[in-house]
Amino acid sequence: MSKHELLELVWPGLAIEEGNLAQQTLLLRRALLDAGDCIATIPRHGYHFVAPVREETERSELSINTPHCLLWGDREILLHEGINIVGRGEHANVRIPLPSVSRQHARIHVRGSEATLDDLGSRYGSWKGTMRVVRAVRLFSGDKIRFGTAELEYRLVMANTTTADGPSLV
Repeated sequence: MSKHELLELVWPGLAIEEGNLAQQTLLLRRALLDAGDCIATIPRHGYHFVAPVREETERSELSINTPHCLLWGDREILLHEGINIVGRGEHANVRIPLPSVSRQHARIHVRGSEATLDDLGSRYGSWKGTMRVVRAVRLFSGDKIRFGTAELEYRLVMANTTTADGPSLV
């Protein structure tokens, strides 16, 4: 896809500098983590997606198997049983690529239908509601939590539903 085609597709009718496109592509590669190398740069032309594309027609089975998730904007981040590390580092289970989030910022420990949140000594802190987390605290569905400047919501969803279903929250 040429740079011109990409600019018109993403920002139709707007005057965008090519340097902004390169910066946005860099951010996209970072957001894709290990899959970031699926975008190849074609010098003086544009970009090419080199990974196979798979269209999902149904929700992932993983969303049915785990009742714990975080909502961040329009994103639903599933939590697995055991320890989930929240941070901007490449090894974080819950990756939040913001400067105010430490590489290993916090830990969410999921055990059955319970989850606890603990800060890992982060610079800007972890918060449950308006209270700074200084030791492990239990999370309840609907709790607002914050890591640095990232505001999320914890949800516990009953089996065979999703957060989009709304009223089936525990």
